Amino acid sequence: MNRLLLFLCLLIGHTAVSQSVSITITHEVNHQPMRTNKAYYTAQGDTFTITKFKYYLSNFSFTSESGENIKLPPEYFLVSDDSAASKTISLTGLPLGRYKAVSFMIGVDSIMNCTGAQSGALDPIYGMFWTWNSGYIMAKLEGTSPASHLPGHVLQFHIGGYRGAHQSQRMVQLQTSFVVSTGKTPVVHLVADAATWFNGSNPIRFSETAGFMAPGTIGDRIADNYSHMFSVKKK
Repeated sequence: MNRLLLFLCLLIGHTAVSQSVSITITHEVNHQPMRTNKAYYTAQGDTFTITKFKYYLSNFSFTSESGENIKLPPEYFLVSDDSAASKTISLTGLPLGRYKAVSFMIGVDSIMNCTGAQSGALDPIYGMFWTWNSGYIMAKLEGTSPASHLPGHVLQFHIGGYRGAHQSQRMVQLQTSFVVSTGKTPVVHLVADAATWFNGSNPIRFSETAGFMAPGTIGDRIADNYSHMFSVKKK
């Protein structure tokens, strides 16, 4: 009986000192709301539309104001612009206190990426797994551009896989400020700007590169670009 009471006390204590945090994501292009299939945008002087935009987020951790890094258990989330529900991520188990930064991975870590097809958000039914290449697509952007040399002027950027030095997972750390307290779920509002895929430190011209769907140098460069697509939304 004493052991049972001790277990219950520990369980109640753990519940009392940890809460959930909610991550909400808004998609933009050049700081304007993303409107798939309905708007025209510009990257490196090329006009383009977006018809599909989706990516994985995983491996969340938070930094407390005292500098302690709180790493949450591994979870994998597939965010897609055509799914409002996917743009709200609920994370549990964060200790009470004040926090100053959030970190996460864009993509799927190497262990899961090399294990083969998984279930849940990692299920191949979502079109984010290369059966021919034994790897996950970390991020996908499709659309059209008059500058594209592909049939139908399409754009097809499927960035992923895992081959030697070519790894497209990218870690992101953002400064933020929120408090986790009993009975209240804090919300961290993020913005993902798709224009950074092409306007970053590795400029992409659609007349030269209208698509890429394999591990390689171009994929690495685009991943370096989109590692900067997230920011914390100003209140």
